[in-house]
Order: sequence, then C-alpha cells, then structure tokens
Amino acid sequence: MTLCFGRFPGTVTLTRYLGALNRQTASVDNTPKAMLHEISFYQITDRLRYLQDVREAPFEMSEQTERFLHSELISDLGPHETRRTLEQDIDALSSLLNSHIWIDFSDLRNQVVAQQFLNQTDPMGLEIFLHQMLLSAELDQRIRFQASIEGWSDNHFVQGSSRKVAWTVLLSRIFLRKVDFEGCAFSSAGLIPMLLIDKTRQLDKIWDIGYALHWPRMEEVKMLVQKESGGRAMRFGWSASSLTFLLGITLPGPSASFSAMSCLVDCSPAYHDTLAGLQEMRRQSGFQYLTNTYWQWESVIGKVLGAMEGPKCVAGWIGPCMFTPDLDPVQYVRIYQKRPAERMKNRDRKTIAQRSDPLGLRDTKYRVSDFVMVSPDLEKCTYNIEVEKLAFKIHRDPTTGEPGDLLEHDVAVQFLIDGASWPVRLHYDVSFIAAAACWSGPHVLSREYAYKSVCVQKLTTNFKWAGWDGVTDSPTGFPYETDDDTVLLVEAYGAADSAVFARAW
Repeated sequence: MTLCFGRFPGTVTLTRYLGALNRQTASVDNTPKAMLHEISFYQITDRLRYLQDVREAPFEMSEQTERFLHSELISDLGPHETRRTLEQDIDALSSLLNSHIWIDFSDLRNQVVAQQFLNQTDPMGLEIFLHQMLLSAELDQRIRFQASIEGWSDNHFVQGSSRKVAWTVLLSRIFLRKVDFEGCAFSSAGLIPMLLIDKTRQLDKIWDIGYALHWPRMEEVKMLVQKESGGRAMRFGWSASSLTFLLGITLPGPSASFSAMSCLVDCSPAYHDTLAGLQEMRRQSGFQYLTNTYWQWESVIGKVLGAMEGPKCVAGWIGPCMFTPDLDPVQYVRIYQKRPAERMKNRDRKTIAQRSDPLGLRDTKYRVSDFVMVSPDLEKCTYNIEVEKLAFKIHRDPTTGEPGDLLEHDVAVQFLIDGASWPVRLHYDVSFIAAAACWSGPHVLSREYAYKSVCVQKLTTNFKWAGWDGVTDSPTGFPYETDDDTVLLVEAYGAADSAVFARAW
C-alpha cells in the first residue's frame, strides 16, 4: 500500500486518487476454448504439492507437463492437435477460469479465503477451491515462461486479462507460498490440520498493529499471541476472517485491513458478537471500542480525524480517535456519506501536470517579474479552534423520514471556536491528497497560478452551516469570489485541530 497512503493519516497519494478514478475493465471473450476433465481430489492435491516444489525452478514445456494438462486437466473443444502452442494453452486456461462455476475473488465478499476451508455446509467447497487454484497455478507457470521468452513482465498479461482471472492468478501465487502442503492431510471436509508457514510472523504483526493503535486490551492480545506461539497448528478458535490473516493469504484491498482488525477483536471473545458488523467489510464504517474509536481509512470521519495529534493509519485503520458518548462503549457503526457531485474528468487528468505546474508554461526565457515569492504568514496562526466532540445520529430517508435498512449514521464534528460550538456535518466522501514535502524552500510561484490564501478561522465568517436536526439553511455562497481554476489555500497552522477543521469544512 506504499502507493496508496499519504504521509499523513487520512490522506492518499495522487497516484491512488487518479487510479481510483480511472478504473477500466478489459473486454474479455468468455467463449470457452476447452473443457474440464474429471479429476479426483487427491490428484489435485498431489499436483499442487508438485507445483509448490518447482515454483522457483525455471518452467519447462516438457512432454510430461503437456500430458498432464491435456490428458488429466483439460481437453480441446475443437479438432485434436498433436502439439499445442503456449499461447493456445494460456487462452484455454484463461477461458476456463472465466467460467461462472469458479469463485470470483475480485468480489470483496469472496476475499475471506479461509471461509473455503471452514465451510462445512458445502463438502465440495474445498475441492472446488483447490481445483481453481490448480488451474490458475498451471496458467501462472505458462505466463511466467512466456514472459521470460518475450522479455516482458508477467504482470503484463494479468493487466490485460479479466479481473476474475487476474485476481485468481494472484491468489494462487500467494496460496502456494503460504500453505504447507507437505505437512497437511486433506479431506473433502476441510484442510486438516491447517499448518501455517507464516503463523509466527503474522502473530507478531497482530501485536505490532495493536500496539500502534493503542488497543485497550493489549494484555489479552499478549496472552493469546504467547499461547499460539510455537508450531504451525492453530490452538484457538479463530474466525474465518482472522484465519485468512494468519494464513497470510490476504488479497490487496480493504479485505486485508478487515482481516487484521478481526484478529484483534477475536482476542477478546466477549465483544466478538457486538462487532460482528466488521464481517460486512463495509468501507464507510468504524467502531467504538471502550475508550477509543477506530475508523476505516476510506470513511470520511477517519479522513478528517486523521489530522489530529495521536491517530495513526495502521493496516488501513485510523486510530485511536476520540471517544463519543453518542455510541455504546462497544459498537460498530456504518457512516452515511454521499459522493461529491463534481468528479475529475478525463481531460482534467490529461492536463493536470500542465495546469498544476507552479512555474507556468515552459519557455526558453523567464522574466523575474513573472514570479512571486510565496511564504507562510505565521502570524496568522490560530489556537482558538478545538475539537469538542463527535456527534452521531441515525440517518433518515429524506422522503419518508424513516431510518434506512442499514441504519447508517450521519456524523458531525463539533468544534469549539471562540467559545461557541460549531457542528460541522460531514456529508461527502472526499479525498485528501498528501503533496510531496517542500525541500529547501520557499520557492517562487508563477503569477499566472490563480490561488486565494485565507486563514482557517475566516472560514467561519459570512458562512452558514447546515443544522444538525435537518435544518436546510445551506451556505449563502462561497465566501470568496473564485472560479473553477482558482485554488483555495487554507492556512491551518498552529494547533492540530485547525487542520481538522479545515478538512471538515
């Protein structure tokens, strides 16, 4: 997540922001180019053991490898050919993995991988999962072999394939590295026993995450980590989400952060049911746990409170944040937030480098008078802004006045400014981008760069705030006359709560 999180809690990088706006799905031909052979459970596991042993060795298109693929795993739909090319094998395996019979791991609901091992209601669940891992491992072997021949990265194919195939191939790579097939006994009822290669390291990560987030019950975490230390088998009844983290087979995205937090929650079984909402893996959510609150990094309240002194962004969670009396001592909560009306357009992305260049248009000669030296006015620092409390209220449908089915909550941050309370309601799902730090400044700025600099406390002047109880007195207008190309620079120096107010505004 190095290219995702910014330098400050609650912020993201420009790469992450633009990448989220530019999600494109490759057009894929789902026509099957082969069909599956019937294969036994033990043939699948034996082949996976073999692929695990040779995964670091150079792949060879040997006669034995081809015989297994076309005699035991798949068969051609068209006329039989004595020798198939590498490209034909890759197309055939890709088309099979696009079938609806396989699990789509690009879907967040399917990314709790350990659920495939613990699902006792479907005896065939483990066999189907391992069969899918075998197909994707065979595909991955051929992708890497073709990449080595043609001199391009093996991620080149993954980026051009469907999301379902790309995520399955990625999972098979992780799965073969993290599960000890040699020491495991398999049955159609599950993986017995589950031996975890990285269990000790993952347990250490749980301790590190809890310590960084100032988890209130670190003694229970310490006792459980000591109990589980030694050996690879599991002794404690972890949930499927926690076991996914301990296996180390977490996939990129929010599922990894929820799996890590589930481990901390499982260390205190008394509150497991109270925080069962974490299993939903809802991005706009968080919870209160005794003396602290913790928020997902994609929730608007987490992004705003990340500017306070104390909270950190660890494993996709921002905390510890301040306690709120509006929630129970231990309570999971969903946050209601709307998507902003204005979205960056494609032409904006193409011209962002030119429009944001502080030196203006490139030229061979520059006049000194075309530039101005910009430096902060530290006398504008204000220390009279303080976060007073967090306020939560069940969100109601504006048309009916009734609570929604999911019981989402509206959230506001109440500030104390010059002795008066200012509730700032957080409506929109906005992103805060962490810019690269200035080095050896201050620097010159082109006079053509349109911006307006204001002190953070001036945001409260001539500006009406929406009331908490549904009052509709919306802002009278932007307090400064600007156009779409003018950048508003809020000088939020001084107390950390000034930056919180600027983000909330």
